[in-house]
Amino acid sequence: MTGTLRQQLIAHLQGEALDALELSGRLHMREKAVYEHLAHVRRSLASSGRRLEVTPARCLQCDYRFQDRQRLTPPGRCPACRSTRLTRPLFRVL
Repeated sequence: MTGTLRQQLIAHLQGEALDALELSGRLHMREKAVYEHLAHVRRSLASSGRRLEVTPARCLQCDYRFQDRQRLTPPGRCPACRSTRLTRPLFRVL
């Protein structure tokens, strides 16, 4: 795959929803770096009329959904039940 790292990131997210760990494996970079690039991708897509859709994390214990969370990184624990068994947020370009 050619193009800049962010172009490659967008290309991976156009076809399917992926979490940052899956993206880091595909792009051979640290997971923390993926979150930094996703923040830039979100801003650049907004100016082109497209958007980064985020499927929020969810608690596996009580099914709490992190709907209002603005940060792209995964939460540490559930505010409702304090469980750390959480799904990761998924990202997709629309």
